[in-house]
Amino acid sequence: MSSSGDPAPANPGPVVLIGGSGDVGSRLVALLLDHAGTDIRVVSRRGQAPDDRVTPLKLDITAADAAAGLPEGATVVNLTEATPPSIAAHVVRTGGLFLETSASPEYVSAIEQAMAQAGGPGTGVVCVGAAPGLSTLLAADAARTEGCETLDIGIELGMGRHYGVAATEWSIGALGAPYRAADGNSATVQPGELSQSFAFGQGDRARFAFGIGFAHQGIASSPDARAPVRAHTFLAFDPPVATRLVWLLLRLGLGPVLARNKRGLARNLMRLPSMGRTNSRIAVEARGGDGNVLASRHFAAGDQAEITAAMILATLRAVHEAATPPRGATTIVDHLTLPDAIESLRHFLPGMEIETWSGGPRRPAGAKAGKITAHHPLNH
Repeated sequence: MSSSGDPAPANPGPVVLIGGSGDVGSRLVALLLDHAGTDIRVVSRRGQAPDDRVTPLKLDITAADAAAGLPEGATVVNLTEATPPSIAAHVVRTGGLFLETSASPEYVSAIEQAMAQAGGPGTGVVCVGAAPGLSTLLAADAARTEGCETLDIGIELGMGRHYGVAATEWSIGALGAPYRAADGNSATVQPGELSQSFAFGQGDRARFAFGIGFAHQGIASSPDARAPVRAHTFLAFDPPVATRLVWLLLRLGLGPVLARNKRGLARNLMRLPSMGRTNSRIAVEARGGDGNVLASRHFAAGDQAEITAAMILATLRAVHEAATPPRGATTIVDHLTLPDAIESLRHFLPGMEIETWSGGPRRPAGAKAGKITAHHPLNH
């Protein structure tokens, strides 16, 4: 992480949204218009903008000369994995602010590395959004628990409405993407190979969730740990039957097939009736060496796209208001605390019911505490 002492620019410049016409982008535009009062530009190949108060920026972000089309010193929010890491490096090198919202571990690592090597007076922030982002702050807070060696991060997404095509495609694509578990083990893990159960609501029974590759930048070591805390991320859907159905497909070895056909599957899913609730819930459990839960952090609220947009705005505002923001490649925990993030969400989303709570030590009844179940494909 770079830590140049250069002062923050007095004028943050325009806010440029790459992928700003999608589900999260349209909500972020609305929040920026209400709260930021700044020049907003949306990158589009066709030169179109979602609002007449927004300036369209006609640009093919994948072109070799795309960086030259971005305003110098701008705040650039990346909402698509089509953006080359070289764009992030250019923004940081020329004194701008680059916010990365992706959850894909390899892509986020490439963005982070490009920004770290860029030099220059700008700032780049990875893991900005709901998950990762808010989930990162919850995990980082839980990681400070004395004796914590492992973090299990459960994310439950309600299927009460259809999310954007791009977000749906990403979710399907992630089901076929092997990943390396953040536990010091270099072995590749298949989505669904690990599983865990989480009580996502206060007083709720634990719900099944399956392992999936996720960006973990920003989760620190516990105070007394000799090595970084190991982190595993698990995904669940509401209703729970959807979780079991997707997991069964993964157990049958169909994850790569789903990923290869993600575009068509996403469009077909958009035609089906929605089901479940429109909610987002996160449960983080800090475990000791014996697997027992030492502490937990919980978050329950509404639509994930709205939460993601509000977290982006909260991060943007925190960086620009800091007297001397960290420079170079950073993560969301370098700019926001968990209490500040929750306060910002309540400010930007006043109509959304938001609950947070913490749990103490416990040992699951009737089973060995903290055991992550590893599964093997049924056709092996």
